[in-house]
Amino acid sequence: MKKLTINPVSRIEGEGKITVYVDDAGRVERARFQMLEFRGFENFLKKRSIWEMPLITSKICGICPIPHHLAAVKAAEAALGVTEIPGGAVKLRKLLLDGAGIQDHALHFLYLAFPDFIFQADKVAPENRGVVGLFKEHPELVKKGIFLRKCGVTLMEATGGHGIYPTNAIPGGMSKTINKEAAAKVIEMLPQALKIAEEVVQLAWKATAKLTKASPAKFSSKFMSLIGENGGAAHYDGSIIVIDEQGRATSRFDAEDYEVYIEEGVERDTWAKFPFLKKLGTSEGIYRVGPLARLNAATSIGSPRAEAWLTKFKELGDGQPLQHMYTYHLARCIELVHHIESAIELIRDPEVSSGQVRIPVQRAAGEGVGAVEAPRGLLLHHYRCDDKGEVEFANLVVPTTHNNTALNESLAEVAAEVVINGELDEVGSQKMEMAVRAYDPCLSCATHGWSEEGNGLQISVVQSKNCPEQ
Repeated sequence: MKKLTINPVSRIEGEGKITVYVDDAGRVERARFQMLEFRGFENFLKKRSIWEMPLITSKICGICPIPHHLAAVKAAEAALGVTEIPGGAVKLRKLLLDGAGIQDHALHFLYLAFPDFIFQADKVAPENRGVVGLFKEHPELVKKGIFLRKCGVTLMEATGGHGIYPTNAIPGGMSKTINKEAAAKVIEMLPQALKIAEEVVQLAWKATAKLTKASPAKFSSKFMSLIGENGGAAHYDGSIIVIDEQGRATSRFDAEDYEVYIEEGVERDTWAKFPFLKKLGTSEGIYRVGPLARLNAATSIGSPRAEAWLTKFKELGDGQPLQHMYTYHLARCIELVHHIESAIELIRDPEVSSGQVRIPVQRAAGEGVGAVEAPRGLLLHHYRCDDKGEVEFANLVVPTTHNNTALNESLAEVAAEVVINGELDEVGSQKMEMAVRAYDPCLSCATHGWSEEGNGLQISVVQSKNCPEQ
């Protein structure tokens, strides 16, 4: 058995590596994406007040703090028996998610993924294949990406209290209404952002067509996402839907019932979990989440320009869900258009600036699950607390965890194509990394992720010369 390693994988959120296992005949046996970080959030959330969950869990990640903030507050409300909050608070939370979607999708496609589409590994040095090289070759595109991210972060600041780590969502609603000064800035930026976003979709369309033609997909899976009552895309509310490889809905359930449908599998060589559909088992029950899942499952997206792009997106599949991993990029950019259109509509709504954005909530024992769609996919927070409001149990199922098995399947598919006689060249390595970047994993969010081939977590205590012996 021979191991081929790509370490580190560049242009992702966090630190990871790829290991390809090759037999004596030079054939690929399997491929794994391995996380090199340890996160212990579920454990140190225990004994903390459930009121703190939206604040603590937003610190899991600086890229996607908003989804954790909102999934946590929804789970806390469910545990505390809150069944309805003011309409203005709901709209503010949706605006928060729009801001997160704008800045995150712009970051991933333009800065992390797009360089792969224009720089070939055998012609451009590694140090010039990222955003630095992109700025040298396409400075205006980089500036447009900066503008989109600034728009998203300013929107997050206007609604969440801060541009990175939000504080405003609390059990019962929002602690503050919209920041009118920051909102005024966003209102000026959104029309230009929408124009840029449609340019980005066109870039993604061309890039996706080229990549999928060059490397047809063989791996297919089910998909899971939130869905609205009318079958439209939902990011903040709705139920959870599972569609099969032909696009047929096979399950639809509320977030609180996720354990009935999803089992979080474990493997010997990692602390990362591998969710699968319980009734189908580990091999047949593989599913994917994220932008591709949301657009495959939804019949509409709810904003006019994004709706037109969604129609074209559906036509590519000829009535079937799109399966190729590179179509994640196209779905991501269509959602970018939607988030901007949604923000344009919501930010002018009188309810978001009204004073009616909160109801009182009392401490109580209970259990609750909160679900939102993060940019990378379905995010679940599950808490149980005692009558003092202290958390006794916590479980976070993040998009990167949902996609673990599917990502490894995609890597194996690419490895079979690019590993020649048991060897992997620079071009092949780039294609392997591109497969990872298509899923946009966020390793900081993988709260119980650890993978170092069975070595487990090792803790060393070193006596400092400057510290007296205890």
